[in-house]
Amino acid sequence: MTYTLSPAIWLIVLIVGLSQLSETIYTPSLPEISRALHASASMVEYTLTIYLVAFAIGILFWGKLSDRVGRKPCVIAGLMIFILGCIGCYFSQSIEDLLLSRFIQAFGDSIASVLGQAICRDAFHGPALSKVYSAIGIALALFPALGPTCGALIAQHFGWPIIFLFLTLFSTCLVIFVAFRLPETHPHAARRKISISHVAAMLFTDRKVLGLGLIVGGCNGILFSYFAEGSFYLINGLGLYPSEYGISFILIAASAMCGGFLSKRLHSSFRSKAIMSYGILIIVWCTGAFSVIALMNHSIINLSTEVMVVATILSQMG
Repeated sequence: MTYTLSPAIWLIVLIVGLSQLSETIYTPSLPEISRALHASASMVEYTLTIYLVAFAIGILFWGKLSDRVGRKPCVIAGLMIFILGCIGCYFSQSIEDLLLSRFIQAFGDSIASVLGQAICRDAFHGPALSKVYSAIGIALALFPALGPTCGALIAQHFGWPIIFLFLTLFSTCLVIFVAFRLPETHPHAARRKISISHVAAMLFTDRKVLGLGLIVGGCNGILFSYFAEGSFYLINGLGLYPSEYGISFILIAASAMCGGFLSKRLHSSFRSKAIMSYGILIIVWCTGAFSVIALMNHSIINLSTEVMVVATILSQMG
């Protein structure tokens, strides 16, 4: 059974996909941004860190606010703030300007994660909700691949600031779609006050939640380390073109999708805990193998550039 005015699935996919797109689209340009703004590599990498910090703050803010005033106003407000941040990134003349603009951008963009899921739970139930989550799962795998690939091509032909102009155009179109096509899925009758401190106390005393959170955080940490360090290592260190680095995300996304399909099939024969254990074991093998190869290359034998590129991308795919 669905809510009377069910939002279009494609619109929810675009809302949720925006956060994935904006997080990754400019990562192939990090070395060029470092040179253009006369900033160190570590300072440029902080633009990813500050993005995640603002994103986390925004999730708490928009989630609570949308429970009181509705989903649609918050989605539009968040997208407008995101556009403001994108414009700030485009006009940034220093790393400090870029850091501030990325904070603003992420605070607005956090609506994509928290409200995208809230709208799904409001409007869909049972099998319909599973169908929507499947579509969102595909988007979460595709957008991180499309982002760096598109961003690398844009930066290579037009310069890195145009990436943020592209995000401005994309999100402006999304605001128009939301204004005319997204119904309010959280009616007044369903709105109630929720204590964040009470919810936080429940979460932080639940060992299962903490354990799953640690797994998700660890996996995302590995992924974002590739976003932050991979561009400098593969582009500056190993000589890849930004477009080639961007293409590597297609391989990584394909691996994520294959892992998702495999996990789904394994659920018919194995428990979730066993499947997660296998996944963690694969992570340990891949990170361990890459560490050994990197140490050998540094201290024992000089491996070719091609070998190191393949080893890096294959380990990240795993």
